[in-house]
Amino acid sequence: MAFCKSCGGQIPDGANNCPNCGAPVGDSAAFGAQQQQYQQQQQQTYNTNSNADATEAFLGKDYTAQYDPADISTNKVVSGFAYIAILFWLPLVAAQGSPYGKFHANQGLMLLLFGFAVSVASGILGSLWAIPFAGSLFIVLSRIVASAGGLCELGLLIYGMVNTFGYGKAVELPLIGRIKLIK
Repeated sequence: MAFCKSCGGQIPDGANNCPNCGAPVGDSAAFGAQQQQYQQQQQQTYNTNSNADATEAFLGKDYTAQYDPADISTNKVVSGFAYIAILFWLPLVAAQGSPYGKFHANQGLMLLLFGFAVSVASGILGSLWAIPFAGSLFIVLSRIVASAGGLCELGLLIYGMVNTFGYGKAVELPLIGRIKLIK
């Protein structure tokens, strides 16, 4: 398929002039090939960016390159303990002034708040047990929310600790790690 160099319209095979603007066809075939190559490059760029965005949304963005390697090696252990919910503050105290420690303290705080939100949602659903005909449904929903939320919290805890203790990385927790409360 060829395109007109003047207006960009489609030119039927074998035509001498563009049906839209009347311009002579000349080397429109070459222009059509360039147009097609450009469209393929744009599609490839879109696919590459979409895959990177999807990976970051699922696994969390990696900020390790933004931190000093000396800061990481010095504060890796204390930062890993931030994922144990109540100890999110530990890197703020034990590694004062460490940007790497602050990053993990924020991730630990977000994990603590996620667990709190799951507990509140489960409690609210469980408190609706007295509603006639639907009370038992709310009890089941409460248990499902508590179980699923607890498993998610455990998975996020392990993910954060493995990235910190095991690899010395600064990777956001999936979904909740993008929120910054400690800066």
